[in-house]
Amino acid sequence: MPFYSARLLYLILVDDGRPKRRQHADETVIVFRARSSEHGFQRALELGHRREATYKNQYGQTVRWALAKVLTVDFIGASIDGTEVASTLRYLTFPRPLSPRARLHPERSRPDMSAPAGSLLRRPGATTRQQR
Repeated sequence: MPFYSARLLYLILVDDGRPKRRQHADETVIVFRARSSEHGFQRALELGHRREATYKNQYGQTVRWALAKVLTVDFIGASIDGTEVASTLRYLTFPRPLSPRARLHPERSRPDMSAPAGSLLRRPGATTRQQR
């Protein structure tokens, strides 16, 4: 079965007693196996709902991570090794002008190392849809 990826949109809803027009949101990319694009959409929904969570924050307010939308479902293929599954194109501003021939040094990078995907949702006391 081939691999697919899906970009999911979650809303982070905090119940402080006042509905809001502006909400925090999280876009995440997941990778999974599916038989077809249609099956990929169903798998994205299933996996996305599993990651939904509800918990109390430090102020005692209920926080709900809710799957709002499946934004994309993309075919990857038989292997995911080295395959790009997400990209962000943006402008960066540098202190000095940068020549197209500038020497870059990616080997000097000090990347942030993230926790395993979904670990932020696995908080003590958090309830996921799968546990309900």
